[in-house]
Amino acid sequence: MARPLEGKRALVTGSSAGLGEGIALRLAEEGADVCLHGRNEERLAAARERVAAAGGAVHAVTGSLSDDAGAKAVFDGAVAAMGGVDILVNNAGGESAGGGTMAWLDTDADIWNSSYNSNVGSIVRLVKLAVPGMREAGWGRLIQLSSESADFPMAIIPDYQAAKLAIRSLTRSLAMALSRTGITSNSISPGLTHSTGPDRWLKEMAKANGWADDWDAITAQVQDGMISNFAGRIGEPADIAHVVAFLADPRAGFVNGIDIAANGGR
Repeated sequence: MARPLEGKRALVTGSSAGLGEGIALRLAEEGADVCLHGRNEERLAAARERVAAAGGAVHAVTGSLSDDAGAKAVFDGAVAAMGGVDILVNNAGGESAGGGTMAWLDTDADIWNSSYNSNVGSIVRLVKLAVPGMREAGWGRLIQLSSESADFPMAIIPDYQAAKLAIRSLTRSLAMALSRTGITSNSISPGLTHSTGPDRWLKEMAKANGWADDWDAITAQVQDGMISNFAGRIGEPADIAHVVAFLADPRAGFVNGIDIAANGGR
């Protein structure tokens, strides 16, 4: 069966585990050469081995995206491994810099700035590095991971939620800036999805609210109360990876400047 991403080269940030690894795996299954990224070499090596089972070339690069020099080193490493980047999936970012249960009025400006830098600044740095090569090729895919929390903000983790909403705005303005270049810019807003960060956050929420210390009970508490959806379950990495693969597909070139809510019908 034909693989639509054959010959394409994808850099997936924050892909040493969880959602990012699931995205990388799906892109590899679709035929892309994939470069994983993370900050922990041991976890990254394990993820690379798992993704490589899908076939195709799988590479890995370590480094921080928190400043210009680190982002350039990561991008240059991906280019050195694959010869270029046709698909950039901006998945790295992470939780609130103040922790998963910090209240609005306890969240100071330094925490807001740190969350904005990790979730938004990292994207800006890599986009500016990736766009010149995509322009030259006349083709590219820029895919950002936002969050449904931008639509359903809580009184906690306000810095994280605001940063995720900013990702949608930059995605839209980027699509306008790259009009008629062959490059598309889209974002995805996952609902609560089993992954390293969200699972840790759920456990913090359970402890803070006195819920039962049992994983099935925790997920039931969330699904039946705090974050209910029509699907009746928490998402899996594959649910989001399918949407990424769709946006990365050459046949999706008419989909541009939008955010897709992949949240089970919240």
